[in-house]
Amino acid sequence: MDSTIEEVVEPKYNFLKIAIWLYFLLWIFEGALRKWVLPGLATPLLIVRDPVAIFIIGRAIYENVKFINPYIIFGSIFTLFGLVITLTFGHENLFVGIYGARIMLLHFPLIFIIGEVLVKEDVLKIGRFLLVMNILMTTIVYFQFISPQTAFINIGVGGEGSAGFSGAMGYSRPPGTFSFISGLSIFYTAVSVFVFYFWLSKDYCSKILLYTSTIALVIALPLTISRGAVVAVAIVGLFAIIASVTSGKMLVKLLISGIAFYLVILILQKYSTIFSLGTEVFMDRVDTVNKVTGGGLTDSIFLRAINEFTGPILELFDQPLFAGNLGMGTNAGAQMLTGKIVFLVGETEFSRIGGEQGIIFGGGLMVLRIVLAISIAFQSFKLPKEEKLLPFIICGAACIAIFQGQWAQPSILGYAVIMTGLVMASLKKDETSSKKNSL
Repeated sequence: MDSTIEEVVEPKYNFLKIAIWLYFLLWIFEGALRKWVLPGLATPLLIVRDPVAIFIIGRAIYENVKFINPYIIFGSIFTLFGLVITLTFGHENLFVGIYGARIMLLHFPLIFIIGEVLVKEDVLKIGRFLLVMNILMTTIVYFQFISPQTAFINIGVGGEGSAGFSGAMGYSRPPGTFSFISGLSIFYTAVSVFVFYFWLSKDYCSKILLYTSTIALVIALPLTISRGAVVAVAIVGLFAIIASVTSGKMLVKLLISGIAFYLVILILQKYSTIFSLGTEVFMDRVDTVNKVTGGGLTDSIFLRAINEFTGPILELFDQPLFAGNLGMGTNAGAQMLTGKIVFLVGETEFSRIGGEQGIIFGGGLMVLRIVLAISIAFQSFKLPKEEKLLPFIICGAACIAIFQGQWAQPSILGYAVIMTGLVMASLKKDETSSKKNSL
């Protein structure tokens, strides 16, 4: 009987799980290494996760993890053909081409390895860790917000300049432990996934941790002075609402959670000076942008998101069938080619892909990502109501990162890989326990 049980127990993948955690931690602390710890190595640390990605892929092959699928096959084919065209008829810079190719060849496969290796409890451990990190991150953001841009905590990548970006009322958008504000924005989006989940689910999370992390998230959002961060968290909340409307009990729990969030905001607005100041600065930036764009918060953000999605698809047909610009659309690639950071191809993600690889291969990668996002959202939504909550809430963060995430930026690439991988992992059923019970 014992030998039979051993045969059905799923592999533990301990080395792979450690490597995935290392990849996850480097995503959070890569900017801290480049700014505060090893500023002299800021440039090579830009690809600090790449060796970890290579190890994960190699180890997954060694341990016979079944992760190869049509997404990886077609993504690799499009990228390799694009690399050959780039080195033959394009800019011909090997390092720039390889830097661009690594996105699909090294990092994209990790999505499916994470999905195969991790189980739901691993996903929840990452979620609890994010709740803890949220408290630390918000403390850092607080000091970055109130400190002058010349302070050490606001120092830029390489130990030079300032990491803050233009905000409002003389305050800059803080980056936290990341290199840029974009990294901090997606960090809080990832945190919000598990704040919403643990409020709505029965899975264990320390109430003290959950309450403290919730308050930290509410305080942090206006301090980021980032409209994108607020809207992204709102989208995750919308996915949480959709996943929760499955029973009367869940509706009651959702209502209680909503009231709790509202009360926290009211109390902080009345008694917390820093929250009131952050809200004032945030709203001032919204008003300033609205005067320029001629719309409200939702209009300016959502219309921009729609235009960034549809515009490059329409522009794709103005591209050549094949383009030899792989890697040129990344900041690092542009710097290697010109000596300065400029947009040589396009600012949005799909315009970058189309401009780098043309209609055939660039368009193929666009379709690949769109199909992947729709697929995981559909798979999550059609699950039974008791299994839907976790993967569908994570989809609120992952699908946007797949659709429009600027994968040329290392932090956003890491975020897209991690969150999509967590969706894949949470879609799996716990087959081990059921097999044991059947024995």
